[in-house]
Amino acid sequence: MFKKVQLVEQYIRICAGFPEEALGQPQEISLAEVATRLFCTLRNANLIVKKLQKQGWLIWQPGRGRGNRSVLTCLLLPADVVLSVAKEMVQKGEIKASRELIDQYQREWPALAAGYSLWMSSQFGLRVTREKENSRVDTLRLFFDHPFQGLDPIHVLLRSQTHLVKHLFDCLVRFDPVAKTVEPQLSFYWEVDETGREWTFFLRKGVLFHHGRQLTADDVCFSLQRLQEERSKHRWLTASILSAVAKDDHVVVITLDTPDELFLEALSKEYMSIVPRDYADQMGAQFAQMPVGTGPFRVVRNDDSMLVLEAFQPYFGGRPFLDRIEIWCVPELPEDKKMAKGLDRTQLLLPVTSGDHKLEQDEVSWRGLARQEHCFQYVSFNVAKNGPLRNHAFRKWLAGILLPNELCDDLKGMREPVFAWGTTGPFLERSDERCEDSAQVLKAWNGLGYDGELLQLYTYPDLDHVEDAEWIQAKCKALGVNIEIVYAEPEELAKPAVLEAADLVVDSANVDERSELSLREFLYADALSITHHLNEEQKEAVDRIMRWMGLAKTREERQAFMTRMIELLDEWHTFVPLYSNRVEMLAHPRLSGISLDAYGWVDFTRVFVKT
Repeated sequence: MFKKVQLVEQYIRICAGFPEEALGQPQEISLAEVATRLFCTLRNANLIVKKLQKQGWLIWQPGRGRGNRSVLTCLLLPADVVLSVAKEMVQKGEIKASRELIDQYQREWPALAAGYSLWMSSQFGLRVTREKENSRVDTLRLFFDHPFQGLDPIHVLLRSQTHLVKHLFDCLVRFDPVAKTVEPQLSFYWEVDETGREWTFFLRKGVLFHHGRQLTADDVCFSLQRLQEERSKHRWLTASILSAVAKDDHVVVITLDTPDELFLEALSKEYMSIVPRDYADQMGAQFAQMPVGTGPFRVVRNDDSMLVLEAFQPYFGGRPFLDRIEIWCVPELPEDKKMAKGLDRTQLLLPVTSGDHKLEQDEVSWRGLARQEHCFQYVSFNVAKNGPLRNHAFRKWLAGILLPNELCDDLKGMREPVFAWGTTGPFLERSDERCEDSAQVLKAWNGLGYDGELLQLYTYPDLDHVEDAEWIQAKCKALGVNIEIVYAEPEELAKPAVLEAADLVVDSANVDERSELSLREFLYADALSITHHLNEEQKEAVDRIMRWMGLAKTREERQAFMTRMIELLDEWHTFVPLYSNRVEMLAHPRLSGISLDAYGWVDFTRVFVKT
């Protein structure tokens, strides 16, 4: 397409020499004048004009005889040519180059970007096409605002990445969120000895990785050791594992240092996915871009333009109905357009297209789905860092002015009160206790330990995080607390040194139906701020209670320890839960298998369209 872009530039140069009203009208011009506009020789000018005529953009009638002028008719507006070529590039998968072409000319023609965005919005949703031998191909097409370069299970940070990992990889076991039970996956059977420390897993035979090799016990051992040894933010999952040994090709024995009733649930986390030893070793760092697993979809393309997944035909769990998933990298698409929105949106619209026709005209009502995410946004206070936040009275006062209900009322959107870990109790009870005389208390600085220091609040540059951080900054500024906002990308903010340097962090916690395990992740995940913001005494208390929770035999006992842990966090005023997002989706009535999980995502393996 590079040559096509060159032709666009050359056509624009030729048109620039005519007044706008002359476009579409025959104009007398010599070949020498064309060559001057193109900054080239007569011979090259003649070749370029012929190429442009072949594209159908102009008509060239050369003058006959010496001294006779030629006639040139520019048929299309330059902006229309740019848009047409940009569309063609998109259809060929060159989305990044297409966007760059639009960006190059949108200042000259302001309506160009709007037209491009409007057309792009029509490209998303579920598309049913007929290919060779009239075979039906179902493609789900979504967009995202940046490329997916990191899809290694042990290094993913964002929920969007984790969601894709679930479709590319499998774990030894899976967690059923409805029954709240652990079910077989790569392992069809397991047993534990009387000590509760030695677990034996029996693997399915004939399970294939995407590159064609069969799964063995050695891959399982390698995957667990890899998570333990590499600098992964999710090493907390393997903290209790002493060893993983392959007894034969299909039997793995895992030994723990202490019994853990949450161990099976931990094995179901996406970060514990099983990867092929040979391919992971061969690819090294490139494994994250072109990963290989055993999951229902495999990666066939992953670059700056798009991520493409295709159904893995021999998947042991049954081939998904969808044939293809395309996630286009399309930055800054306007959110008010009617489109199938991307993975990190709170509203999702999924149209259906069959051939070149949308199946909407004969349908009067779209199916609406909605649910509140279990995940929640929070702001944490760094108790471990020297400064005013070490003072419990100041943290309590600060927590008392950052009222979640006020934030939700002020910022609106899809924000709703937090519901996490089976209770809204301590969170909302404490958060809604307003400091009635907060201004008077702050003015006197009576025991608060704050003397006007500048506090740094770190967060992501995403819109919701920006809004939250600015709301906190304004709230504090009104009462004399100085806060500077520092924005960092997820990879940067996940670094311990950055989290330890921050006074406050606005982040989000991953919570799903595995509530006890979610609390453990919140407290121990290296990418989250809490584990870096607790002091040594608090960390010891956390370790003690979480160890007891792991030993508890019943869910009721574990719930009691979980409640105690939440109460302690509340007493310490180490963080303020701000809100959960409400996720809404409109799906075409002919789409089936559509539901939203605890993170607000759609399971692609269950989606199909009735046409």
